[in-house]
Amino acid sequence: MKKVVTLGPAGTYSEIATKKLLKVLNMDAKILFEPSIDFCFEKFKETDYLVLPLENSIDGYIQRTLDLLNSNEHYYINKELSIPITFSLVSNEVSMDEIETVYVQFKTQNQCLNFFHQFKHLKFVITDSNVQSLNLHLKNPKKTAAVVPTHLVSNKHQLVINHIEDELTNQTRFVLIEKKLWEERVEKNLKVLLVLSPNVDRPGLLYNLLGTFAKHNINLSSIMSRPKKDKIGTYHFFLELNLQSKNLKELLQTLKNSIDLNIKILGVYA
Repeated sequence: MKKVVTLGPAGTYSEIATKKLLKVLNMDAKILFEPSIDFCFEKFKETDYLVLPLENSIDGYIQRTLDLLNSNEHYYINKELSIPITFSLVSNEVSMDEIETVYVQFKTQNQCLNFFHQFKHLKFVITDSNVQSLNLHLKNPKKTAAVVPTHLVSNKHQLVINHIEDELTNQTRFVLIEKKLWEERVEKNLKVLLVLSPNVDRPGLLYNLLGTFAKHNINLSSIMSRPKKDKIGTYHFFLELNLQSKNLKELLQTLKNSIDLNIKILGVYA
């Protein structure tokens, strides 16, 4: 049986997304869990698929996913799936005033800032996963609370506050990563994730780059710079664009001819 690795432990939104992706693609695979994005990429060397969060509608792109995807050769996004994300605060205390410490995963906290802004007395213990937050609270229930996915809430807690995320429409986009790019796509409208690394920095570089997309009538949905890490002030550009697959080769050739840069495809997906 094939294997897929994702963020664990079991019970996380990553597991839910992985199961949904496997079902959509009609694939059967054993799900393996790792505690961090770095460990997931390491384990991916031994497995067939990798499922990771790429972007949250409140907190933005998952930068570590982008950086490791770029630093590894021949890893490609072939499918995406967005799922709704809701969080609850659970505690054995009867009110927020009695809670002193909250266990919360770092990305989860960033999606619930408006709620926590109301309670200046709280101290936060940052965890690696939402399940770990719950387990730490259960081991240390006195004057503590945990922020957990709503589907993990039980009736054992004295205090449950649902929907503490900043936006009720909160979503996270997960991606399926493989070691080869799907060459033939039946979808008409695709998303493409590129990394552009200019070889020479000069005035007007970004202007010329964006002009190329406008000339080809291509919708650029996002652009983000990330440091190359070998020297201060040098950057990669991560771009996500909407494109028909038949136009991809033409676009890449035009970019190479007009601007001195290295181009890497990180995914073609829908």
